[in-house]
Amino acid sequence: MAKPITIAGIDGTLEVNEDGELVYTKSGLQTEVLKPEQAIERWPRAESQIRQALGTLE
Repeated sequence: MAKPITIAGIDGTLEVNEDGELVYTKSGLQTEVLKPEQAIERWPRAESQIRQALGTLE
């Protein structure tokens, strides 16, 4: 089950999937799969939220 991550100021949604990948969906049309470090690099202020969501998978 994917875990949504709320990040203020992004245009779209971000979720962590069961495989520990982050799925970024923009406007429901474009989907991008990111590794955790790629997502943290893109949204550094959301690092704690991303790590917390990843922690719930373990």
